[in-house]
Amino acid sequence: MENTDDLLYSSEAKTTEYLFFCDLNDINIFVEDEGKEFEYETIFKRLLGKKYRIVKILGVGGKVELKKSFNEFGVNNTENPQIKNIYLADGDFDWYICQDEMIDSPNFIYLETYNIENYFIDKKACEKFSKGQLKCSDKEVEIRVDFDNWKNRIISQASRLFYYYCYVKKEYPQEKSVSRSPYLFIDSKDGYEKAGAFEEYQKQVLSLNGDAESEIEKIKNCYHRKHNDEFNLICGKFLFESLYCHIRDITKIKFRKDDFRWHLICNFDIKKLEYVKDKILAVMSA
Repeated sequence: MENTDDLLYSSEAKTTEYLFFCDLNDINIFVEDEGKEFEYETIFKRLLGKKYRIVKILGVGGKVELKKSFNEFGVNNTENPQIKNIYLADGDFDWYICQDEMIDSPNFIYLETYNIENYFIDKKACEKFSKGQLKCSDKEVEIRVDFDNWKNRIISQASRLFYYYCYVKKEYPQEKSVSRSPYLFIDSKDGYEKAGAFEEYQKQVLSLNGDAESEIEKIKNCYHRKHNDEFNLICGKFLFESLYCHIRDITKIKFRKDDFRWHLICNFDIKKLEYVKDKILAVMSA
């Protein structure tokens, strides 16, 4: 059980941090991920260039806290209305199971993907990293990494799992779903599905409700009204773990996971976030 004093302190600390930095930024950007502010700073500076001064990204620690921050601080700095507040939320499963709970404000931007890590899953950035490990030509790197085959295969395997996760999140939120370790499903050797891993979880879900399949079909139909394939359904953190294992397996070289992640952050195609940029620019010009 969380200590109420700790929660109060945390809330007060976030308020103090906001009040300190709100006049130093040209734009205040709030994100869910606490402890990853340096990553978002790099991403937003890549996305926005030098158009706006960003001294501090404000990581609040989850979507509930992000919504609280929106309700507390609003859409702009009360002392200087020219300084706007932007809130970047993970898409999660919200688009498919709880649209009525999503905040409708141009300042509150939901990612089209599950989370920011989905954008790191980038073919060219992955091949660029792998070339430094394999030390061979671009063509050989492309063949050995075989990024498209990896991506299609893991999406095909993991989409079944994530439709079940989505259902559990909707109907049994007290049960663990996406928060379960990816390695309960994927093999740490090659990054692909462990034999029988999905069937084992499927049995657990069906023990909660034997009619779950019909509800899952409804979720699938809702999802496909928005997307053509299941890439955006799957948590980017999960996909990153699979990709890390895959690259480690094909290169046969040990490297730090954090170094791989940082490389992807600095090199993924930033144009994939152009829609976020457009939304921010629209808010700033309003």
